[in-house]
Amino acid sequence: MSRTFRIAAFLGGLIVLTFLIFESGPALLLANLRSAGWVIGPLVLLWSITYICNARAWQLLVPDRPPEFTFARAYLLTITGFGINYATPWLSIGGEPLKVAGSAPWLGMHRAVGSVVGFRFLHALSHVIVFSLATIPAAILMPHTPVVLGCLALAAVVLAFTAIFLLSQHRDGIFERGVAWLYRLGPLKRVAARLERHRPALEGLDAAMTAVHRAGGGHFAGALAIEILGRVTCTFEFAIILYGLGYGVDIWRGFVIANVSGLITNLFFFVPFEMGSKEGGTYGVFALLGLSPALGMSAALLSRMREMVWMAIGVSCVLLTGPTKPVATTTD
Repeated sequence: MSRTFRIAAFLGGLIVLTFLIFESGPALLLANLRSAGWVIGPLVLLWSITYICNARAWQLLVPDRPPEFTFARAYLLTITGFGINYATPWLSIGGEPLKVAGSAPWLGMHRAVGSVVGFRFLHALSHVIVFSLATIPAAILMPHTPVVLGCLALAAVVLAFTAIFLLSQHRDGIFERGVAWLYRLGPLKRVAARLERHRPALEGLDAAMTAVHRAGGGHFAGALAIEILGRVTCTFEFAIILYGLGYGVDIWRGFVIANVSGLITNLFFFVPFEMGSKEGGTYGVFALLGLSPALGMSAALLSRMREMVWMAIGVSCVLLTGPTKPVATTTD
């Protein structure tokens, strides 16, 4: 996407955010943030558990990993990577190169790239699966109108096909197949021709990414289960926020808010920093659940404050990710 489009998307999101702030009432938002600000601590702790699941799932994707690639190393790179992703304006993938660089001295370049790309696919797959599960309580709690139920049914079908696609790409590899796709796109044939010269390297990357499927022993199933657990854990975020805002304990509404608003935010992936899309999605889902949309804005801002804390933690940890005694320096 062009720079002009990204700037326009950012400005559009900023306009939406400004409108929602004034629509909700700046004074009310500030009062809510002051009264419920204590939830930031529990939210940060909650996401630390999610990152534990992420790190362990990443490790399981490398079944023949050397013992020097410890859980502590994987966890540090995980929180650093996600911290950098929060700070990345578009697509939130800035942390992946850092994870590759941080794990390559232990895994080798091919396995590092394969594992990081493989984890990215696994991470997306877990999101899609949990998004799909969320359509069930959403259909129960949201208005039973044809439009709402139709949208949820369509989302469930699209998510199911997306899950199948992501799983197939993870199992079969994407690097060589990606070159084949580029050949089908006329303007990108030259790019494909250049990549063709690196076919042995692409084969190595595919082999590293799909090694977990050849290893057997339930490594991939275990990684996916742990990653889903991490995703479900972080969805309790909005249950905690609802409690902080005075709604009591409401796990199911929190689950629906986290996933449906997250799905809406992902539909607007092209908006830098999720500007306006995160707040707008939460605002709308609160309204559909019969809750105050203004409190939805407060909830979105509290969630964004948690993101900022983890962004600061992740960026600070960059200084700790440098390897001290690399044990694998090959590119295999």
